Amino acid sequence: MREEKCKIISNTVVEGNYYLMKVESEYVAKNSNPGSFVMIEVSKGNDPLLKRPFGIFNSDPPFFYIYYEVVGRGSELLSLKKGGEDVTVLGPLGNGFPVFHDKDILMIGGGRGIVPLYFAVKKYSTHNNVSLVYGARSKNDLLFTDELSRFPLKEMVCYTDDGSAFNKGSVVTDIKGIIERNGINITFACGPDRMFESLNREIGDLKIENYVSLEALMGCGFGICHSCVVKGSDGKYKKVCSDGPVFRMEDIQWRI
Repeated sequence: MREEKCKIISNTVVEGNYYLMKVESEYVAKNSNPGSFVMIEVSKGNDPLLKRPFGIFNSDPPFFYIYYEVVGRGSELLSLKKGGEDVTVLGPLGNGFPVFHDKDILMIGGGRGIVPLYFAVKKYSTHNNVSLVYGARSKNDLLFTDELSRFPLKEMVCYTDDGSAFNKGSVVTDIKGIIERNGINITFACGPDRMFESLNREIGDLKIENYVSLEALMGCGFGICHSCVVKGSDGKYKKVCSDGPVFRMEDIQWRI
């Protein structure tokens, strides 16, 4: 990782409060993997003082992309930045998803959890049989489906909670059926904690490898401040930023 001043190429609205930012950095773009993230300075002052974490949505050296929803002060300030401006970036950070070849992988994304999975679909679908389950609250939150469908996916199933697009339901609605008919032996998932808890109940006892990419509030992004800890299944605390953000699902202590 390293800190550098990068140029924003574009920062555009995708839908509603969702934005896609294109940033120029040869170093970050070349050294990023699906699951990597960056810490971005959103303000030159002290409101807010700390950088904010953003997952890497895609990499196309010398550019990388972040896809984010405006949900607080930090992301609101980031949404106001324009193409041509400079922004201070620390990264890439995090361990990312493990590399596999010739496997049958199911990627499971909930809402903004599609961020690392878009990059993962792009990278892994050339050497593996990849399927995708993607769910969100409504059609306004289920984005990039056209772009994702252009990758060589074995199967793609989309859900909305309210039934406003595709199938009504959640990513766990037919998860065992999808795993069985596609011969899945590995899953990658990213989304809210309640989605992980549901997944753990549904597929935690299957004889497959399950990996989850967690989100957490972070102060530093590299393991110093301990503000992003989660409790492991062994009772010990793990730092999402430096021990993760990708963990084996079985290594995290989920609520029952």
